Amino acid sequence: MVKTLRDLFADLKSLEIQGDPDVKISSVTADSRLAGPEALFVAVKGTGGDGHGFLPQAIARGCVAVVHQKPLEEFLAEDQRDGLKVAVRVENTRAFPALLARELAGRPDQKLITAAVTGTNGKTTVSFLLREMLNQLAGPCGLIGTICYDDGKESVPAPLTTPGGPVFYHWLKRMVGNKCGSVAMELSSHGLDQQRTAGLELAVAVMTNIGRDHLDYHRDIAAYVKAKAAIFELLKPDGKAVINAADERLLALETGGHATLYFDPRPRPRKSGSADLILIAADLELAGTRLELDFHGRSQILESPLVGRFNVENLMASFCAGVALGFAADEVCRALAQVRQVPGRLERFLLPNGGLAVVDYAHTHDALEAVLKACDEISPGRLLLVVGCGGDRDKGKRQLMGQVAAAMADGVCITSDNPRTENPSAICEEIAVGYHSIGNARSKAMDVIEDRTEAIRTALARADAADVVIVAGKGHEDYQLVGDLVLQLDDRQIIRDWIGEQELGN
Repeated sequence: MVKTLRDLFADLKSLEIQGDPDVKISSVTADSRLAGPEALFVAVKGTGGDGHGFLPQAIARGCVAVVHQKPLEEFLAEDQRDGLKVAVRVENTRAFPALLARELAGRPDQKLITAAVTGTNGKTTVSFLLREMLNQLAGPCGLIGTICYDDGKESVPAPLTTPGGPVFYHWLKRMVGNKCGSVAMELSSHGLDQQRTAGLELAVAVMTNIGRDHLDYHRDIAAYVKAKAAIFELLKPDGKAVINAADERLLALETGGHATLYFDPRPRPRKSGSADLILIAADLELAGTRLELDFHGRSQILESPLVGRFNVENLMASFCAGVALGFAADEVCRALAQVRQVPGRLERFLLPNGGLAVVDYAHTHDALEAVLKACDEISPGRLLLVVGCGGDRDKGKRQLMGQVAAAMADGVCITSDNPRTENPSAICEEIAVGYHSIGNARSKAMDVIEDRTEAIRTALARADAADVVIVAGKGHEDYQLVGDLVLQLDDRQIIRDWIGEQELGN
């Protein structure tokens, strides 16, 4: 789509436009490498750098217009400024890549049923549940999240949970073009804080829970919660919020006066508590989950092939989102019952000797605790854990991960995750410090096996018929980040290969 700059900025205020406002724009970008002819380059002063320093490169590539917040003369020589057709100065450029990309794409979010999820844990599972539910109840549904971007016809691996504004609205436009009627989205704390989805109008916004994560980026938990809560600012006037009533930090959140549905995943007697959706009882089996729910005084039975205690929360959040979107409770239960395995989220593999392997994305201590609890409830045998932590990320959680491993697993292999630029041995040692700090540990043994493939194979070989091997941290990822390299590594494929070897051997 091509629009004039005048049209792109028609509904935006506090602007200072110098040059020809009728110049034609066919793309919006904050990446100077993509700023070709008919491009509008937005110079964003972000947390990791300042896009104003790339103004010369953008102009050299032929971009016809720029949006800036700092004086151009600080970054461009006079002859470079003369080469521009138009420059727009605003107070803060951060939201403008998304706002302008949305306008250029024709506001595709207004043509879709929009459902978004944030929180520390459960975002991916809830977004998948919503996508499959909407596929059944409202026709084809697109997806933007940690695992992939899916426009209804094509799916590609996701480099970011929530992409930058131009990419984000590009995918929404593709969904509209492919006749999708809805979209399910994960909105990360980074994405919300950096306004990657500015302008987005949501029909429903789900907050799953709050735990410790990304404190390498957010200065503290309060800033992290504030970033997450920005999702409610994206709700349409008639949009609805869905909030986990079991998380006390979420009860104090302001939703801007929007109607809110609260769910409480803690089992309790009927007609107790103030939540809209109450859990009466949960039957948790290796084959699936059966929930008895009370929704506004009416009993509902929700059955699902998903397993584990934490999926009770995910299923209840998805149920509330479905009824918030206007679907009947019975329809929502039937649709959710059809959702199969979510990639890398408690993904199960039956071992030849009758044991079980589970791959999960759990990479925070509370998520790891939830996975271990879930496996403990559905298995009579030992829990054998393979766990690591990513490099160049929140170091404070490493000892916490080690403590959870010692307290809740029967055997532990500490290994490499995505070390990035850090020494993987040093990361493993920090986890081990946490492990050894638990005096009365459940764990009977711990090894540090830096090679992740070897660690997984070692744990699998140790498993008996009733045991569960939990491989945590990377989930659906099929790569490992080591220094500047992206190496092929897929926990699930390592398990499949090991199973195949055992079956051939027999």
